[in-house]
Amino acid sequence: MRRLVRIVAVLVLLVAPTALAQDAEPVTVRVGMQAVGTFSWVVHAMQYFGVDEEYALNLEPITYATKQATELALRGGDVDVVVDDFVGAVQMRERGVPVQAVYPYGKAVGGVVVPADSEIQTIADLEGKTVAAASLDDKSLLILRALTTSQYGFDPQVDGETLQAAPWLMTGLMDDGEIDAGIPYWHFVSRMTYAGEYRDVMMVTEMLDELGMRSDLPILVLVASENAPDGATTRFIEAMLATFERMQADTMDGVWQSILDEELYSLPDPAAFPEVRERWEAGLPEGWTQEQIDGLETLVDQLIDVAGEELVGISGIPDDAFTTEFVPN
Repeated sequence: MRRLVRIVAVLVLLVAPTALAQDAEPVTVRVGMQAVGTFSWVVHAMQYFGVDEEYALNLEPITYATKQATELALRGGDVDVVVDDFVGAVQMRERGVPVQAVYPYGKAVGGVVVPADSEIQTIADLEGKTVAAASLDDKSLLILRALTTSQYGFDPQVDGETLQAAPWLMTGLMDDGEIDAGIPYWHFVSRMTYAGEYRDVMMVTEMLDELGMRSDLPILVLVASENAPDGATTRFIEAMLATFERMQADTMDGVWQSILDEELYSLPDPAAFPEVRERWEAGLPEGWTQEQIDGLETLVDQLIDVAGEELVGISGIPDDAFTTEFVPN
């Protein structure tokens, strides 16, 4: 049934007329991408399916080795759009970079992972345990700390041990008994769980729900320069959403295989890629409203209460840092 739905979706997208391609003047959008990351998948898929042409976009993808280099490109006016986490978008504005977060890019679909035979069954079982994350200011770890502090009466960083570890080292650390649980990047969760040797305890979206917050709050956002060409930001968002639909509807031997072929992502075992794809799809945005922006402001306040401004990286979300101005009709 799922395959039939995808085939129908592809046919609809192929035959639907695109007014933009017929009527709009082409606009150039310079897209800044980090050397690794799913934003490169989407930009590649946009060109793979010809969505850029349908929306009269002249895409100029530019790859940068680090997040800092991407920020410098925005500051220098070399790119128009990038993807960053919601804290990074605020930090750039605080450093004088003329940008705004204009649309969600990805929800928090990472989570806590343990060995399949671990005694840890729930978040409550993490009390007194050793938990590793990609960094101590990792948003997923901070959200976990907010949840356990408010709902379970303990802080993993105070009533246990939290440490920093590269995601690809977490499996070895767990196997050696040096850590009890890991919070890797979302795609490493899929890489760890697909073969059944490790399992999820709770996803971050579930943590947000248990905190009484919206589970559709984005961790990653599309950040656009305030100096982008007129109409470019909205048109890029429209094209991005159309590309999301094409990617969801396509088969694994289509655009997804091309992502591997173009070395935009690599896996020790390609058999894990369908599960990586499934988790990526679970993180796709569900629109962008002022209510979500308000939810992010509340979340930041809670994270600061638990971890402090220095670790969170910002003191709050200014009113002009996030906008719904460019949401397509």
